[in-house]
Amino acid sequence: MFNQKLFIVLVALSMGQTAFAAKLYVNTNGQNGDCSRSQPCKSIQTAINQAQAGDRIKIASGEYFENLTIPAGKDGLSLSGAGMNKTFIIATDGPVRKFAPANVAAEIILDIFARDVSIKNLSLKHTNGIATKRDIGIFVRPPAINSEIEKVKVVRMRTGENLEPTVPGSRGLLVFRATGTEVEESIFKGNYEDHIHLPTSSSSIEDNIVDGATRIGIVIIQENQDSLSINNKIESNTVTNSGSDGIQVQGDENKIEHNLVMNNAGYGIHFCGINSNPACVAPGHTASANFNRSENNESIGNGLGGIADFGENNQ
Repeated sequence: MFNQKLFIVLVALSMGQTAFAAKLYVNTNGQNGDCSRSQPCKSIQTAINQAQAGDRIKIASGEYFENLTIPAGKDGLSLSGAGMNKTFIIATDGPVRKFAPANVAAEIILDIFARDVSIKNLSLKHTNGIATKRDIGIFVRPPAINSEIEKVKVVRMRTGENLEPTVPGSRGLLVFRATGTEVEESIFKGNYEDHIHLPTSSSSIEDNIVDGATRIGIVIIQENQDSLSINNKIESNTVTNSGSDGIQVQGDENKIEHNLVMNNAGYGIHFCGINSNPACVAPGHTASANFNRSENNESIGNGLGGIADFGENNQ
């Protein structure tokens, strides 16, 4: 016999947290109230702090001067702006000092520790001026699997000679061991050392514009000889005007397909194995680049040529 109450409970459980997701609102004219539609918060971080796992934060047009942290436990949180040319999050020295790695001071605009987070329809920007810390636009930390970044613009336009005051240098997007990250229809511009830096696996970078990195536009990188950087997909991106390679690959079984790589100073696409010339970015002397696939990419005007294969069994 059909049990309607039991059916409703089972459906609710199958839908998970999203069935009970609340909406929180942020507006530059808000008063940091309860983040309701009628009493929006003024600070995005205030809304994040008040939110429960699975909640949705709607951010109105305007400029928000803050550095954001989505802590562990806020799984399934969604941040959505009014559009990448309408909602701007601009870095400022916040009250919490951060380091990445432990001995390198960092200015991180959006720091993600929770899993299944969604970031859409907004811009992130480091302020002009000489860099004094390591700049990171979006940092996806190891716990933050299955992050989604869509229609987000990340810009760094530093001035002066001290663009990279630390080692390692600046990153537009750093996905550090956080598997399952998806980045789509986004824009990375300005003078980050590397725009998209991927010491990770099973992630997807699709339909993005990546322009003007001082070193590499998109790099799949191995942390060390034993680390895995496998099963990533780099597809249908436009990568231009990098100071070195447009796309560099350390790791195995990655797919590089349907990209336009143009006017990069190094190779358009560089499968960067142990014997690469020039050498891979660190830890390049131990890198492997095997069993990768490159298909239907277009290379125009790259300084060292369209594609370089210093690995084994690449297609």
